[in-house]
Amino acid sequence: MKRILSLIAVVCACVSLYANGKDRGIEVSVLTCAPGQEVYSLYGHTAIRVKDNATGEDRVFNYGVFDFNTEYFIWKFVLGKTDYICASMPWAYFLREYERSGRSVVVQLLDLTESEACKVKEYLFKNVEPENRVYRYNYLTNNCTTKVLDCVEACVEGTIVYSWSPEMHTYRSILHRYTSSHPWAQDGNDLLLGADVDTILSHRATCFIPDLYMKALSDAVVRNDFQDTRKLVLSTSVFPASANILSSPEDSIPCSPEILCWGIFIIGVIIMALEYGLKKMFWPLDILIMLAHGLAGCLIVFMFFFSEHPAVGSNWLIGVFNPLPLVALPFVVKAAWNDRVTFWHHLMAVWIALFLLFIPWMPQRMPVLAVPVLATLLARQVSYILHYGLRISPKAAKKRKNISKKKK
Repeated sequence: MKRILSLIAVVCACVSLYANGKDRGIEVSVLTCAPGQEVYSLYGHTAIRVKDNATGEDRVFNYGVFDFNTEYFIWKFVLGKTDYICASMPWAYFLREYERSGRSVVVQLLDLTESEACKVKEYLFKNVEPENRVYRYNYLTNNCTTKVLDCVEACVEGTIVYSWSPEMHTYRSILHRYTSSHPWAQDGNDLLLGADVDTILSHRATCFIPDLYMKALSDAVVRNDFQDTRKLVLSTSVFPASANILSSPEDSIPCSPEILCWGIFIIGVIIMALEYGLKKMFWPLDILIMLAHGLAGCLIVFMFFFSEHPAVGSNWLIGVFNPLPLVALPFVVKAAWNDRVTFWHHLMAVWIALFLLFIPWMPQRMPVLAVPVLATLLARQVSYILHYGLRISPKAAKKRKNISKKKK
């Protein structure tokens, strides 16, 4: 009996020493920050905290640092060649910055062994060295969240097993969740992102969003070679506790792109009716329409062929938004000046109608504003065909009458 009691005492002492060792050792926490006001912060942010109780050092490693003042920053961003930096800062400074902006910070303390915690610390300090700290940012596959995910998985001794939701996601459906209150940002994304963001993701790939990675961590376990498991997250706390993690600010622009585009379509139909009734084409209006159409096409074509941004090279909208309207514009203006229709109007009418017809079967989920925009363009082509193709305008009739008189 004494031996048993002695053995229990030894075990309890070992457990106590282990716990105290963890208190005195290195603590690693994953930080999930709530969405902010700026477009680039709508999805939140992830960082990782390393607290060394032995030395008192408490630092945050942040993979989301960039500098707007970098030479040709905007141009590099358009090309998808934006470089981000892994930076280290005191925990108190990091927390204060987010508290000032009214954004909550969720701290998930990881249950790591001393060896694993040391690996994380070594991994992160190596990443902030000048020759290693810069990396090519990709907002879907290589961002602040995926960098933390890679770090944790690389340093844990065993296999991390996540408890995934059975719900299936695409990149687009996830992005829509966080831009629902920002229709201009959402539709801007949808105009440029192609079919690649509409494929079903693996569960791990969904962890490019801070909140989704936080949820994946909360139920994750570590399984070693002996099939023993332990919860990866030891505890969770929120700073400040009153903040709403999933909240995001409302868009400051009162009119959504969809309402604006449907309004333009209605105006286009009214103009079409007036042209039909007055037997007169307001063709100067088409100069503005074709310029806008062609310039939008230039942006999509440029992103399609030259940008390194993910998924822009699979954009089916390139079929109807390209620079061809700018090429056709002088011929359309000349034809309108001479009261006649061109082959361009017939071609565009058929092509846009077919594109609209086959949208439900396309592998790319089209932006909701694509329908009113394309319907407006189709209405303009139909108006030209009705005016010049199926009936003779007064000006054209007068010209034909004069020609017939000369022949006589």
